[in-house]
Amino acid sequence: MQEIKKGKGSDPTKNNKSLFLISMLIVPMLNFLIFWLYVNFQSILNAFRVEEYGEVRFSFINWKYFFEDLFSDNPYINIASMFKNTLIYFASTAVIILPLSLLLAYFLYKKIRFYRYYRVIFFLPNIVSGAVLATLYKFLFNPSVGGPVAMLISTISGNPPQNYLLTDEWALPLVLLYGIWTGFSVNLIIFTGAMGRLPMAVIEAAQIDGVNMREEFFKIMIPMMWPTLSTIIVTTVAGIFTSSGAVLLLTGGDHDTASIAFWIWITTRNQQSIYYPSTVAFCCTLVSVPLVLGVKKLTEKLYPDVVY
Repeated sequence: MQEIKKGKGSDPTKNNKSLFLISMLIVPMLNFLIFWLYVNFQSILNAFRVEEYGEVRFSFINWKYFFEDLFSDNPYINIASMFKNTLIYFASTAVIILPLSLLLAYFLYKKIRFYRYYRVIFFLPNIVSGAVLATLYKFLFNPSVGGPVAMLISTISGNPPQNYLLTDEWALPLVLLYGIWTGFSVNLIIFTGAMGRLPMAVIEAAQIDGVNMREEFFKIMIPMMWPTLSTIIVTTVAGIFTSSGAVLLLTGGDHDTASIAFWIWITTRNQQSIYYPSTVAFCCTLVSVPLVLGVKKLTEKLYPDVVY
């Protein structure tokens, strides 16, 4: 029989697969190139630019202004105070919300009494709109509309009622309290999902050996779910200079509650300046990148990877 020779033409099936892959990747690639690479490249360039008399030129003057504002009192831009607020917001997330979320996830995993009710309570802020929650929260402290908390404090203390969100003394603590109240939901979902994947055979074997809840939590749960927990820790540290709480919704940055991230956003949005905020953001990046890499390296050494 005469052998049938295959043609040298292209394979239609292979072409269709290539076309499908290109069509699926072109949108995310364009998104990466435009909204990440181009934007960040321009931000780096803007950190070394200054506008004088309508002319833009490269200069290090904004770096000089930044270090002067950081270590001195500027009546217009209190950089030191905003850095302090940023670190306070970050500490509330890393020191309070993260450990409490892990502990609450463990209690929900153990199915304590009324655990379904607690699950709804803690997940509720992630379901309801943030603007709605912030409006309700502001209502609690607004005596002009009969805010119950403001009226209760006035009754107990005997002082005239006041809106505590509009005072320099209480605005920052109340913003922190709101952030803690609404900050559990996402971490709870992640941690309860990670705990639900743990093999029951290991847990049951530990219980047979007489392990109590504290030992089970610290010696079994945390080491086995460490890849998930370490990822959350690293991403939390990565957002150290973007921590700003609900400043926009609650105070608008007034009463010494503004953070670095909020100030950069509000300054560029109002088109007041784009070069000086870019310099501040670039300095924050220079600090956060080695910090994140160090924390990542540290978390990799704490516990070995567990395969189950």
